[in-house]
Amino acid sequence: MGSHCVSELVRAEWIRRSTIQEAACLTFVRGDDIGQVAEAFGGVTGFGRRLDIDEFCEEAFAHQEKHPMIALRRLGDWILVVEENGRQGQRPEVLRRAARLAAVSVFWDASALTRFSHAVLGDVRTSFEAVLPEFREGTRPDELEAIRAGLPWSQADPVALMLALAGRLTGLSPNPGWLAGDFQTFPVSPWPDDLVAVPNPLDDVVGYPLELVAALRAAAESDRRRAVAVAARHVVATAGCLDHPVVRRTLSSLTSGLPIDHGALSEVVRDWTWHSFRHRPCSKVRNQLRAVEVLRQATHDDLLTALVSLLAEARRVRGVDACELARIVADELDDQRS
Repeated sequence: MGSHCVSELVRAEWIRRSTIQEAACLTFVRGDDIGQVAEAFGGVTGFGRRLDIDEFCEEAFAHQEKHPMIALRRLGDWILVVEENGRQGQRPEVLRRAARLAAVSVFWDASALTRFSHAVLGDVRTSFEAVLPEFREGTRPDELEAIRAGLPWSQADPVALMLALAGRLTGLSPNPGWLAGDFQTFPVSPWPDDLVAVPNPLDDVVGYPLELVAALRAAAESDRRRAVAVAARHVVATAGCLDHPVVRRTLSSLTSGLPIDHGALSEVVRDWTWHSFRHRPCSKVRNQLRAVEVLRQATHDDLLTALVSLLAEARRVRGVDACELARIVADELDDQRS
């Protein structure tokens, strides 16, 4: 290991003596608009406060059971986003929004889990565990190999290694000044997770009649599309949110097969998530949030996965009877076959 690499690691070691030494996520976002970056992270910008790093960590700890928090400040051409014991910056759902130009994320937690991510122009190109950099994900997983070369990935502190690599990408030398002074801080209402592919969706049908599983398996795509729309409409109507304009437009798109505005629906989920934080757990808002999450599951590109996920999520919505919902889906499939 060359002397330059040694000095890079030495400069990064201060993080293990800092306020966020045990668990944190540091994300560097290219740009100069703090409000824009905060919104990409799900920050509720109407509730911003200026705090130093110790005050921020105390605030984040106090609210950890309710919602995450982020702290932001400018570092040259980059905006640093700090999360104490947080994970928003390592989520692809966040990185795609934040990286209008570029973003670099360094995540570690108290269980020794780590993640280094690099995103450019809304595209997560490279992501890997610091202790296993040979197993890389992303659209261009090998793009950083020349830059990563020379750092002792199997011999040094993984957090210092990630910070050194972040320094090579951003041109920012790791130093305690990153955490000095005031930050602009915000509570976070997280963006919902991506809808992911499920290899065998019918394996996840739990608590419903076997006859329904057989009907789902045998149904044509057009039958499944109609059943998804009818079942989703029943759930959101039961929860009392059928009149919301985004809900209505989404149901119309489900029925017609027209493109769905996933961004608008995700924004509704995020907005209602924040409102649910501010109400008691059994509130109407919380139940409507669950119903809209059912609707979001219904928008999955694979219609069988959409139906199965909808049925699973619907069991969490107060007022929705699983047997009645199963009957609605089965009747819809029968009607279309007759």
